[in-house]
Amino acid sequence: MSNQPSEPLLVMLQVANAAFPTGAFNHSFGFETLIEHGTIHNATSLESHCRDWLRYAVAPADGAGVALAHRAWRANDERGLKAIDETLGALKLAREVRDASIRCGRALLSALNDVFEPSPLASLGAAIRAGQLEGHQGTVFGAGAAALGVSERDGVLAFLQSSLINMTSVGARLIPLGQVETQRIVARAQGLIQESVTLALDRRLGDLGSTTIAFDIAAMEHERLTTRLCMS
Repeated sequence: MSNQPSEPLLVMLQVANAAFPTGAFNHSFGFETLIEHGTIHNATSLESHCRDWLRYAVAPADGAGVALAHRAWRANDERGLKAIDETLGALKLAREVRDASIRCGRALLSALNDVFEPSPLASLGAAIRAGQLEGHQGTVFGAGAAALGVSERDGVLAFLQSSLINMTSVGARLIPLGQVETQRIVARAQGLIQESVTLALDRRLGDLGSTTIAFDIAAMEHERLTTRLCMS
């Protein structure tokens, strides 16, 4: 019996859920460094940094990459997909962040292929195995959303919200915070997420970028922390 989904909303709810096996919960993308240094120390400081990270780091780079990968997959544009993947990798200045993006992307691809049969992304997996793509998370998420019949906007929306939820969960574990405080951060970000979706959808490949040097530095410092609970 085929597990190929027929309801796009249910697909996105499942794939964007924290329980979907991508390994994202293992990565803080530099937030652990900021928590270790005391820059992030409570719900207010976590919320402020999460909002900046989402708006200025994730949305104009990976979020836009999700939209572009969605378009490339629908157009059967292999060269375009490769260019998107290369650009997403080049934008990640810290080694751990690049590795995290590839790890999460490949884990996502593996899970999509295992859960939804027949495999909706067999050709993408073949391209990664052949060394034509690294398989960054934004590339795989966008192509996966397109292959599973999810709209471009809904794919970007789900990606941005799941990214925010993952980061607030990291903060909740490391600071630590209560579940209600953490969920309030997510609830208050609804407007920002929608604005960030619009920003991501309007970007072309040459417009992808990030303006969050403090997060880049924190991510570079992470591998030298004395103790670490996260991989990045």
